[in-house]
Parts: sequence; C-alpha cells; structure tokens
Amino acid sequence: MEGICTVWLALDEASPENGCMRVIPGTHQNGFSEYQPVDKDQNIFGSEIKPETIDEDKAVYFSLQPNECSLHEARIIHGAKANTSDKRRAGYTMRYFPTTSKLVPERNVGHKVWLARGRDIAGNTYEN
Repeated sequence: MEGICTVWLALDEASPENGCMRVIPGTHQNGFSEYQPVDKDQNIFGSEIKPETIDEDKAVYFSLQPNECSLHEARIIHGAKANTSDKRRAGYTMRYFPTTSKLVPERNVGHKVWLARGRDIAGNTYEN
C-alpha cells in the first residue's frame, strides 16, 4: 500500500456534523495497522482497525465544500463517522498507485483500473 494516494472529491459539503473524513496524522509511518473483523451487515467494510490502537483525540477533520478534495496516503489511519445529520454527504473516490503495485483481482472484484501515465511493471489489466 505504500505510495497509494487516495483523492476524495466532495460532491456535497462534508463537515464533522455529517461525517467528513478524518485522519490520525503520522500513522502512515507506522507500517500496517492491526485489523479485526466486524459485522458486514452493520458496516461498509468487513474489518476495521482495532479501536484500542487509535487515539481519537489526535484526529484531524477534512471539512470540504462541494468540488473541493482531500488527499491522503493509503496507510494513514483514516475514516468517517456515520452521517446522522439530515444533510447528504456524497463524494467520489479515486486512488493513484505506482505501476509497480499489483492489484489482486480476487480482493477487488468489479474494480476497474486505468493507466494514468507510465508503463505497467506489475502485470495489471487496465481498461485503456
């Protein structure tokens, strides 16, 4: 995951009140986080970083207006709280990774990949 940059483009206003993205600064330098399984019926993903390894007091929130974006390194501890407000929070996610990174199709079913620039080194299949 080193070198993967996630771009989150806000389609709506994103604020702490409606669950904007937040990160724990510096955690991308610690290697990989420890995960535990969670109920996929109650969560978007089937696992989460072990809560006891996260210092919530250090979280920095990315408040964004529509058409603004945030960028973060994939290994940084990041996420959003549930949107319990009456305001929609929608965005579009794009990930950029080096051509030396191999996408595992079985773990990324339905994900399409485009070669933005350069030459593929890892043997990925691209849409273009």
